[in-house]
Amino acid sequence: MDFSDIYQRLKFEEYEISEDERLQLTDYLRSRGSVSRPESHAAMLVFCYSSESTLENVNLVRKFLAEDTDDYARSAAVNGLYRIWRLGTASDVNDLLSLLALWSVESRHDTSVAAIGCAFHLMHQRNDRLLSTGLMSLLETLHEEVRRENEFAVNLFIYACWSAQDRWAQSNGHRRVHFDAIEEALPVYWDRSKYLLESIN
Repeated sequence: MDFSDIYQRLKFEEYEISEDERLQLTDYLRSRGSVSRPESHAAMLVFCYSSESTLENVNLVRKFLAEDTDDYARSAAVNGLYRIWRLGTASDVNDLLSLLALWSVESRHDTSVAAIGCAFHLMHQRNDRLLSTGLMSLLETLHEEVRRENEFAVNLFIYACWSAQDRWAQSNGHRRVHFDAIEEALPVYWDRSKYLLESIN
């Protein structure tokens, strides 16, 4: 199966996968080697967009959060759980915060990007102050690393600031924003409390 082609059709053509395709997809994701293949990224997105978040399905996707999973495939699992299925129980939020805490592991870059985007998305969807607190801490940590000239942190910092402003804009009925430069990210950081939820006093 060409998972990338099916994903594009699902996304842009309102395509519905057949039962035979669903069985092939599920068998593939359950296969032993699927966690180590980058092509599992598209397969995971197809699965999440075309399936309900049943316990069995969620457990299958969670298999791709494991340490030995291909980073690109793992990032799709994160998006599937928290952006597509919008899982937001206390346990889910804690798991997402745990993913955010691993931002400094360079081999998990794609996963960290997905976790940051999903955390801002879910924070607004669920009005979750725990995620807001975690994201505030992440922004401050990333900024400190940028000041220390940690090159790996720069792109994550820019992406986190963009995610903060973009999700805020969408949630408040404003036009979406686009930027990818540190000069544009810094004003968002300085005004970071605007893009997060109010703290509980």
